[in-house]
Amino acid sequence: MSHALPQWQGDTAALRALQSERATQVILRDAFAKPLRTIAGFDVGFEDDGATTRAAAILLDADTLTIIDQQVARLPTRMPYIPGLLSFRELPALLDALAMLKHAPDLAFIDGHGIAHPRRLGIAAHFGVASGLPALGVAKTLLVGHFDPPGPEPGQYTPIVHRGEV
Repeated sequence: MSHALPQWQGDTAALRALQSERATQVILRDAFAKPLRTIAGFDVGFEDDGATTRAAAILLDADTLTIIDQQVARLPTRMPYIPGLLSFRELPALLDALAMLKHAPDLAFIDGHGIAHPRRLGIAAHFGVASGLPALGVAKTLLVGHFDPPGPEPGQYTPIVHRGEV
């Protein structure tokens, strides 16, 4: 099964359909190595007034959080920002940064949404499907759904609910 990204042709309907198809490939269970040996964090930014997509990756020892490796990938931005289709813009650079690491992590944390997305395929979920790695989205803002704020203690959480799904 191919996870290649299509070239940007301006067809948002085709990308939304591809998102819906790939969302069916997301695995919603803890399938990462236990105990975790390595974890990685990934984030994307833009340079040159948006002409260059930059993805940073940091690989850490899961027990000590000691840095094992860190890489930055830069490539030409392949499409404009379109709400809901961010993964097609950012994923190529993320996958390049992953490929540059000394080895793949046991678990990846991606700056962005996982399945809390209109078509259940945010950047973290798309990264997981494309890379075959367990990936979690760490988003700064709510994209869809609602939740009750979690308590103040570390580790407390509440579910995000969208269209009746957690």
